[in-house]
Amino acid sequence: MAFHIYRLGRVSWQETQLAYHALAHLGREGLILCSPERPYVSVGYFQDPAQELDLAYCRDAGLPVFRREVGGGAVYLDGCQIFWQVVLGREHPLVSLNRQKFYNRLLAPVVAVYQDLGVSARVAPINDVAVGNRRIAGTGAGEIGSCVAFVGNLMRRFDCAAMARVIKAPDMAFRRSFQAHMERELTSLRRELGARQEAAWSDDQLYRLLAGRFAEALGSLEPRGVDPELRRAMERLGQRMLSPEWTLFPRKPRPYRRLKVRAGMFLHHWEQALPGGRMQARFTSLSDRVVELSLRGVGQDQPPSRMARHFIGREVGELINFLGNMAAEAV
Repeated sequence: MAFHIYRLGRVSWQETQLAYHALAHLGREGLILCSPERPYVSVGYFQDPAQELDLAYCRDAGLPVFRREVGGGAVYLDGCQIFWQVVLGREHPLVSLNRQKFYNRLLAPVVAVYQDLGVSARVAPINDVAVGNRRIAGTGAGEIGSCVAFVGNLMRRFDCAAMARVIKAPDMAFRRSFQAHMERELTSLRRELGARQEAAWSDDQLYRLLAGRFAEALGSLEPRGVDPELRRAMERLGQRMLSPEWTLFPRKPRPYRRLKVRAGMFLHHWEQALPGGRMQARFTSLSDRVVELSLRGVGQDQPPSRMARHFIGREVGELINFLGNMAAEAV
């Protein structure tokens, strides 16, 4: 039996999200290829937009916010990205209880397309695509209805400044640091190929490459459009998923700020108000170990810089426990 492919092309930002959700809720398998007509921001199912995003800025800038039913982090999305969205029944042979095996199988077509374009991409565990150590594609996965959805993008270009602006940050220094980390650690087709060579590939050509490579993993792909049943399901879902009640559903507050830069690399901000002032730690972690650290208001018997050097190379949990104990003693 052929696997359906929906080449939607450039569509409304809502349709880029509602289509694969509707497909999954209907219990229909398929591959969707599309990109949004306008920029927007998407957050993962387990995230709280109020904790992750500068919602006031998004509103003033006219950037819609969508909370999807798959995991992953908050991300700025625009027409410089081509979305691929795979919906599989839970009993499909490609669905494995081994998460890494599942990701490897379904990221193989994406990696192959990048390689077809002359970019030496690879799977960066568990579910990123990277060129060297630079991230070139993010993904999200989750169970929706009776199906499993796995979604991601083919990155023509990525606006690091726009991404840094939409996230919620404790101050401008943190925002600038996040942008600088992204500019250093992320990449794109334009960065790898150059502007002229990247622009030479039309979206239609990229759709064809993706379809061909996904056919190697999914089997024969049968073109299909948005039929009335799928359209009605999208409209029903839109009533719920585009509502403030769904989008802004709160989650439990997190003890400190952590933003993913790429696979294994995170930017952290920890702060605690105390009777005599504030304790603050800002640090970067790689493979769960501290690689950069700035401390303020911590310790009286030795300079913060010396304490910071002590934690370089140590596990993140060790630093967080130390900060928590220091804060408890100071109260």
